[in-house]
Amino acid sequence: MKNHNLWQKLVLGVSLSILICCLGAAGIHIPSLVYAEDKLENRQAVDWAQIIEDHKESSTVESRLLRGIAYANLGSLAQAFEELSIAGEATYHEDVASFVLDKLSELRHSPDDVLLLNCAAFGSYAFGDLEQSTNYFEKIIRLEPDNVWTRNFCAFTYGERGDIDRAIHHLEHSLKLDRGNQYTHLLLSAAYKEKQQYLMAIYHYLQAPEAVRELKQHGAF
Repeated sequence: MKNHNLWQKLVLGVSLSILICCLGAAGIHIPSLVYAEDKLENRQAVDWAQIIEDHKESSTVESRLLRGIAYANLGSLAQAFEELSIAGEATYHEDVASFVLDKLSELRHSPDDVLLLNCAAFGSYAFGDLEQSTNYFEKIIRLEPDNVWTRNFCAFTYGERGDIDRAIHHLEHSLKLDRGNQYTHLLLSAAYKEKQQYLMAIYHYLQAPEAVRELKQHGAF
């Protein structure tokens, strides 16, 4: 892509870009489901580490994609990149498309499934439907309120929409959950820069040296 702004060079530069490639190449249509106003009780969070464990011995396309999504939700962006890179290989396009279509079909019958909702949220983003993507992410947050990474992904998408105040709202919640999360600080730096609050932007940027280093290693910053 050309003319990336600061938002487009941060956290999702490693993991999201690969999943976008996966969904875009597959030509998947995302169902138009709106969840932003749903009132849901908190549910048990997905055990992302267990998903990785369950699929660690498998090299199938499905296992690699599931591991990649799990790593992304755990904040292990380098591992997510490695697993999701399969989506960019032409040899596997048909298998990737089948995987995504199956998950979207399952979502119709299990609309509260967090893993399926992740596929839908990233897929909506891939097709440029940022409003729908944030709706999915908002529902995931209701189902899994303590997942810092979902809040960060949601904030990133709001930032892309230009709704910086809403992005900051989610990032401040993320920071309450994990004060040391450098990617949260980095996104807050971007948000405050957009609002021209440069002292706050510099402060948060200085809290994220390892995150900046990792993103630079993968060409995403």
